[in-house]
Amino acid sequence: MKKMLLLVLAALLLAAAAHAGESKLTVALGKDEYITSGPRTNIGKYPLNANIFESLTTFDPHFRLLPCLAESWSYQGNKTWRFNFRKGVRFHDGSLLNAAAVRRSFEKQAESGTMLFQYEKISEVAEFVLDITTPEENLLLPYILSHPYLGIVKADNATIGTGPFKFVRHEKDQLLEVGRNEDYWGEKAKSAGIIFRFLPDNSARMMAFQAGEADVLADLPWEVLPDVQANGSVVLHKSPVGSYVGLMLSLHGPLADKDIRRAISASIDRKAISKALWHDLGETRQTMLAPSFLGADAELIADVAYDPLKVKELLQGKKVQLSLVSGFPNANAHGMLPELLQAQLQAAGIEVAIQKINDAGLYHSLMKEGKGDLWLERGNLNSADLTFLPHLLFHQEGFYPKQLRTAAGNAAFAGFIAKARQAQSDDELRKNTALALREIINQDMLFIPIAELPFLLAAQKNVQTPELHPTLLAVRWAAFSKQTDK
Repeated sequence: MKKMLLLVLAALLLAAAAHAGESKLTVALGKDEYITSGPRTNIGKYPLNANIFESLTTFDPHFRLLPCLAESWSYQGNKTWRFNFRKGVRFHDGSLLNAAAVRRSFEKQAESGTMLFQYEKISEVAEFVLDITTPEENLLLPYILSHPYLGIVKADNATIGTGPFKFVRHEKDQLLEVGRNEDYWGEKAKSAGIIFRFLPDNSARMMAFQAGEADVLADLPWEVLPDVQANGSVVLHKSPVGSYVGLMLSLHGPLADKDIRRAISASIDRKAISKALWHDLGETRQTMLAPSFLGADAELIADVAYDPLKVKELLQGKKVQLSLVSGFPNANAHGMLPELLQAQLQAAGIEVAIQKINDAGLYHSLMKEGKGDLWLERGNLNSADLTFLPHLLFHQEGFYPKQLRTAAGNAAFAGFIAKARQAQSDDELRKNTALALREIINQDMLFIPIAELPFLLAAQKNVQTPELHPTLLAVRWAAFSKQTDK
């Protein structure tokens, strides 16, 4: 008995030594946008993924599909996919993750109306084997399931997952705290935990970081980038480009004329905007998805050059007045971009009135009511499914055209999306997605890309930071750590 107690004590001492010098990190972010009550509760999952939950599959910074809770998967025919789960994975309450738990998680999410795919039935084949049958053949289902929003949740507790961090507390509009999951099935979190502080005001967030009250500044305002770069006491980290900034166009009023839509695109000096706002860190390629996602097929989408003479030819002296609504994810995220666009369009003879909206719900309501011509958006691809954004924004069955009544892509666009979703290889997926984007960008001019941007993050010098993912939703916070004096 004495020998056993000594062994236990030694193990505890070793564990303490392993964590010596560690402490919790504090991360400063913008607005708290969690839904905190009702069936759509998503604390710790979306839009800030705090690594509490995990999906069946995941993806790397170049959006290549990887296993996660599912070790392997295979198409069984008859519109059915089979997923084989890791054995020994446990929820934070100690209960086992198995096929039944995954089924219950998906069913509960479907009941809330937030499921990102449709299923006909979910069947438990064995304790750790699950079949998912979809209404139509869906060869991209493993890619779709990589979205963090489809992270597996304990059906009777919306804050319990399987991830490297456990939920500790959430104070609305103030903070979210997570602690290390010591029983995690994979590589354990490198910090004891993280406190995410919500500071919507850019100045307050920056001051908290400069005062040392935050170890990491995650929502880094672009306008302070030169100051951060010049500050030798902090380190700036940059991901590959991944988020897009662009204009969605209505087809009402003056914009029913394709020549006017072409004139708007040719009026925008993207390189000047990138230099003024994003310090040349953005890529001004004519695409919604970063070239690294599409590979060589990105070349299928033609660049539209800044061409004032072409604009005059297209407008033919027409007086054009438009409204520009800046609002997704919120107006603050766009900084002075609306004013720069307004100045460039006015220089080309197109009058623009700006409306700034900091509430996504109001922004979408105005869009649904058709109260705007140009809609300024910034977004990310958040899964390995390259068709997700084009389908969401421009497919007749996508959320924007179907629910918000925005313009849908043409038949060729829908056909390329269908081919991409039936792709037998990554090459087929990339090529058909690029061809679909060409239809909405080069042919119908429903979307004007402005830039692809990296995700930026500033950290104190004692913070160890992993390779950053292009999208905030996929950042691996468990790989961050802070060393303190022992």
